[in-house]
Amino acid sequence: MILPFIPYPLRDNGGTIRYLPIIEHLSSRFHIDIIIIESGTVDQEKVHAVRKYCGNLTVIRNPKVGKFSIFKKLSVAIKSLMPWSPSFDYLTYGGEMLVRDISSASKGRHYDCLIWVAGYFAEYLIKIMKNIRADRTVIDFIDSPSLWAERGGINSGNQLLLGKYNLWKIKKWEGNLIRCTDASIYISDIDAAAVPSGMGPASSRHVIPNGVSAQSHYESPRPHLPSPNIGFLGNMSYPPNVEAVHWLYHKVFLPVREKRNNLSLIIIGRDPVSSITDLGKRPGVTVTGTVEDIWPYVNSVDLFAFPLQIGAGMKNKILEVMCAGKPVLTTLIGNEGIHAVPGRDLLVCRTQEEFQGEANRLLEQTQERIKIGNSAREFVTANYSWDRILKSYEELISGKSTETSSDNQYQSVNRM
Repeated sequence: MILPFIPYPLRDNGGTIRYLPIIEHLSSRFHIDIIIIESGTVDQEKVHAVRKYCGNLTVIRNPKVGKFSIFKKLSVAIKSLMPWSPSFDYLTYGGEMLVRDISSASKGRHYDCLIWVAGYFAEYLIKIMKNIRADRTVIDFIDSPSLWAERGGINSGNQLLLGKYNLWKIKKWEGNLIRCTDASIYISDIDAAAVPSGMGPASSRHVIPNGVSAQSHYESPRPHLPSPNIGFLGNMSYPPNVEAVHWLYHKVFLPVREKRNNLSLIIIGRDPVSSITDLGKRPGVTVTGTVEDIWPYVNSVDLFAFPLQIGAGMKNKILEVMCAGKPVLTTLIGNEGIHAVPGRDLLVCRTQEEFQGEANRLLEQTQERIKIGNSAREFVTANYSWDRILKSYEELISGKSTETSSDNQYQSVNRM
């Protein structure tokens, strides 16, 4: 298994939320070797924590963060303009060193399956596959790089032509990776459908979402936070979350607070950027920052609002608060990949006026909040159990899952 991050601790990032449970499960069934491509300072405590799950663990330095001459960087930039090359976003300086180090770390071993996690550095996957003896190769994109590029607006403004060309290159590159591997995994059907079937076979794409563990920590004691309130949960250094919180503050919280002057906004999330910290100094706003246990804060929120405007994949934070029995207001993008029933399991809002109206209504109607929250918990528990998801993941990487199913999203699902 090759990852671009250390899969520990569980809530470190979206990748660890997905991959630590998968690694824990697979380690009880198989011998696992893990290679980590690290871009920053290596946290040895995290590395030590992961070692207990694997036979061999190797940390490789991301060669892109090394020192390279201007000529090397220029040649990579020129290469990124060629139609047959990946986008510049997915090119790596010193990629030949990456191939060498990974090949060296796996030398002399024969694997049942090579699992490549995420699209980072994957332009060298084909070369690496030639040097690693594996019966099967699976790439877990998690989120589609093409969908991220498309929604990131790279084809807008005065870069319209270059942006469209870059997007085409990313889709072509992603499609090539789908073709060269035995199976590709996505976190949602929206992500799995981002690349046209003509660029990569639809039959080898599979949807395996993240799971949620309905554990007792959801019942943890509540801190003394002001009520009534609206909450947001997420990594507060992550740009889409930062944008969503500022929109929530200006477009929803302040207008609703004009009628409810005792209303509070509770922003729960690690590593808040300065603009979020500044919001915490304004009347009615609480910014928790990094806390050891988020659940007492989650349990103190009356309703959550996630006005997400950009992004791809599945929104773990929405699943988590739904599993905690909290009513959720979100956008169409927020519900993508989750497929909760609007009006029953959560509420989908399209405009700021709808967010304001539904927030007012739910703040007034305690029983309606409880009803939607209970339905949300039942939906997540029934559809996002880790046990079922891990079984599907194991079957796919073992090559045992050959059927597709539209009835059960936890089988290898092909919805092209």
